[in-house]
Amino acid sequence: MNLKNELVEKTKKTFGDKKVYIAIIFLWNDYSSDTYVRLKKKYGEEIGLSVIVFGQNQNVEFNRNQGNNFDDVGIYINQTYDNIFKIMELIKYLNYDNECVGIIVQLPLPEKFKKYRTQILAWISPIKDIDGLGWVLAGLNEIDLIDFTPATPKAVLYLLDKYNLGDMKWQNISIIWQSNIVGKPLIFQCIKRWATISSFNHENELNEIKDMCKESDLIISCTGKVHLVDESFMRDDKSQTIVDVGYGHIDGKPVGDVNIDKIKDKVKNYTPVPWWVGPLTVACLFDNVFVLQNYKDILKPYKL
Repeated sequence: MNLKNELVEKTKKTFGDKKVYIAIIFLWNDYSSDTYVRLKKKYGEEIGLSVIVFGQNQNVEFNRNQGNNFDDVGIYINQTYDNIFKIMELIKYLNYDNECVGIIVQLPLPEKFKKYRTQILAWISPIKDIDGLGWVLAGLNEIDLIDFTPATPKAVLYLLDKYNLGDMKWQNISIIWQSNIVGKPLIFQCIKRWATISSFNHENELNEIKDMCKESDLIISCTGKVHLVDESFMRDDKSQTIVDVGYGHIDGKPVGDVNIDKIKDKVKNYTPVPWWVGPLTVACLFDNVFVLQNYKDILKPYKL
């Protein structure tokens, strides 16, 4: 059974005929974000979970003719979120709405809200923080009280496990970039699998990163810098695996951190963009709905 079919079954088993939904807070008309929102909405519908989009984008609408009537939500769907207080009010409503089982803030935020990013993410109740960006879940995970992984790192690990590459004991792994969304959670999850980790950020010299990557069995790049990684990061024995988590565009075409044409003959395994980690991330995001449902009792004291 593939992951989507598993999620269909989990939706039926967990919620049955209950009227529930995932909320996406989407605050601007960024082209890439609009695409991601549409993919999430479509995927949710395919597994049986309604997705309601809140925000200023008029191209992504909740269709009330789909047979799902959420009585009190309409006023919030039609709200214009032009100040931080309205966003705070929306999140408070979603936190306490029993029909809402997950809250996603579509990043990046518009410029005027970027300074509030940490606060916005922290306002989301941990029980509904399926992205895991509010840091309560990260803290509980690090002390082994729960087993929760944010969507993109979870997608990377799922992919490696599926192809029998997830046993990291004694392996040398390079993780390029230390973002809160991908890099840091990946570092922690790989440590839990007994890997030896080298991780890098903008303070590291490029040659230093290349040297360590050459010593690594697995390279995970999540910088968002198009075609940063080429053959100069690889050794010559074709034994390495590289996972590309980055996403960008060249001449309108989606590409990742890794210049595939330069490295495909130098490595044992690689992941092309956009067909691997990206779609899996959406699936893993929805899977986290059910992970958090299983931890409701543990997370109840932390409900905002």
